[in-house]
Amino acid sequence: MKPLAELSGEEIKCTVAERYGLVATTPGEKFNFPVGRKFAESVGYESELLDRLPAGMWESFTGAGNPQAFVDAKSGETVLDLGCGAGLDLYLYAQKVGPSGRLFGLDLAQPMLDKARSNLTALGIENVEWLHAPADAIPLPDNSVDLVTANGIYNLSPDKDAVMREVARVLKPGGRTIFAEIVLKGELPQDVRREINDWFRCIGGALVQDDFLNRMKAHGFSNPQVLWLGRNARTGHEASLCAVIRADKK
Repeated sequence: MKPLAELSGEEIKCTVAERYGLVATTPGEKFNFPVGRKFAESVGYESELLDRLPAGMWESFTGAGNPQAFVDAKSGETVLDLGCGAGLDLYLYAQKVGPSGRLFGLDLAQPMLDKARSNLTALGIENVEWLHAPADAIPLPDNSVDLVTANGIYNLSPDKDAVMREVARVLKPGGRTIFAEIVLKGELPQDVRREINDWFRCIGGALVQDDFLNRMKAHGFSNPQVLWLGRNARTGHEASLCAVIRADKK
């Protein structure tokens, strides 16, 4: 296995797609990051809600945290969920935008996208379009989305600046992005980021919090702010935190 520093961005993306494809098809296997219902409940997804949903929706849950309390999706809006996984967050956004709204679920892993489609179809959610693509090349027109959400995709993306540019591009003027993400308290020594498994532990590709916010400003977002900051099972390294961040397009 190549050292992490020798992997190209495309190699990292292919490995991410492969690993999360396995989370979709074999969620009961052991991964070096938290997966499933117990983790979803630990970050605030209520057990009564999960009881009402297909097991396929929560058994492959792998988010960074839970942004739901902060996502202000409104009836009739267009929402894009980056790294939609098995569709848990997307289902909840569907309840907020209603049948007059429009939803896009994007994921790099085709098996995960297939699973999300199956889950939402089983629940009668029809106003969703599915995008098999990386977050740094979103196949949507400029100025077409009211809200872009995500739950832990930036640290897994090798080109975070490209993702931020794409989010700004597809957002309408005055649109916003609200997402949960792993950030760092400070720079880590390089020996902590040695192999691809460190990428999946959410430290190999995570940014220092201030660096993350400054990059958002540089890519056309006004007043990026941390709405919540804390620790959970995803923040295994002492330097990592889960942040819920909001930023508006200028």
